[in-house]
Amino acid sequence: MKTALLVAAGCLAISSTASAGSYLGLALGTEPGVDSDFEQAVGQPSGRSLRGLVGVRFGNVSLEGALNGFDVVTNLPGDHTAYQLSGALKLSLPLGNNFEGFARVGLERTWLNLGGNGFDLMGDGFLVGGGFEYRLDAVLTNASIFVDYNVHRATLSSDRFHGDETLRIWGLGFSVGI
Repeated sequence: MKTALLVAAGCLAISSTASAGSYLGLALGTEPGVDSDFEQAVGQPSGRSLRGLVGVRFGNVSLEGALNGFDVVTNLPGDHTAYQLSGALKLSLPLGNNFEGFARVGLERTWLNLGGNGFDLMGDGFLVGGGFEYRLDAVLTNASIFVDYNVHRATLSSDRFHGDETLRIWGLGFSVGI
């Protein structure tokens, strides 16, 4: 019985009801929610985040690359932007009527330039997330709109700081096939 359920679940995950091909996307996110340690040691995120993504889809499985950025207010002079470069695996599950649920997991590199002098932060980590997507195939082929929630966990360090930081971001975006 367990084997039959696993085979059925595998067939659903690999089914070809979803489109295939490459895509580009853009997502506008909320101001990142951060740990209090990050706020005290580094600064407070300010404003919305913006994420550009590129992906390739094979049935219901996608490989995505993304660059996310957001401003950080610190006690140091100048404007400061944190960046996260990620590579992720995305698994979509068709829900019907062009709606899909998806889960995302990946690895990322985070960096925040704070003017040198041992303050610049850099580190590696991972992301997990999920959301819902509406395929616009009736209006525009291989296009979609989506809402997602991602949790980013990274170990950031510099000469003056070392810590594990967690960011939480809601996003609203769209993608188009290329």
